[in-house]
Amino acid sequence: MCDKSDRNFWLKKLVSPYALWFHISILAASCATTEKTAEAPKPTHYVLEQGPISVASLPFPNQHPIYVKIYAGDQLLSRHLAYRGYDADHDGLIDMIEYLDDKGAVTRTVFKFNGDKDSLVPSH
Repeated sequence: MCDKSDRNFWLKKLVSPYALWFHISILAASCATTEKTAEAPKPTHYVLEQGPISVASLPFPNQHPIYVKIYAGDQLLSRHLAYRGYDADHDGLIDMIEYLDDKGAVTRTVFKFNGDKDSLVPSH
């Protein structure tokens, strides 16, 4: 028979499966949350989209807005104007591009007036 004053008796009581289950359930309940944090989807790829061309009469250039559409899988995250192209000689090719930041301010301008058919449309 086991004496209750024995150290091992109390140790066996604390380590019994039911006593462990009680302590583990309290720990699990304190760690679990009912709210799930919705993590924002991460961008996976982007697509350049040319907007409607604003046709002007000479000497003013035609304006070609170019939008960037950012996707996370099939979900569209954002669409914003990233470039403005200008066709100065009305031949259908972009002669000048303005690179825009998130607020629409011009960060860089690229010109190409040599008349060849290479495109200036940005690839990134």
